Amino acid sequence: MNLNDLLFYSLAEAKAKFSQVVEEAKKKDVVVTKNGVPAVVIIEYDKYRKLMEFLEEILDSYLLDIGNVEKYLELKKYFEFNGSQEV
Repeated sequence: MNLNDLLFYSLAEAKAKFSQVVEEAKKKDVVVTKNGVPAVVIIEYDKYRKLMEFLEEILDSYLLDIGNVEKYLELKKYFEFNGSQEV
């Protein structure tokens, strides 16, 4: 990851310019900092969706490879609850 490919905003600045931040996030990933520490990342929705699909595929492949069905179902349930829930 190259930091030059990211845009950074403080929380206060992101709140004040939220529409602008959303538009910029369509082109570059945006990091919002709180007290100078990265807190969240805002990315374009299609990129997020593709990333989550990719991670689910990797998880499925890994869990199927280890052959532990109980662990597979446990982790699959966890990621369905905590991961990508489409709007």
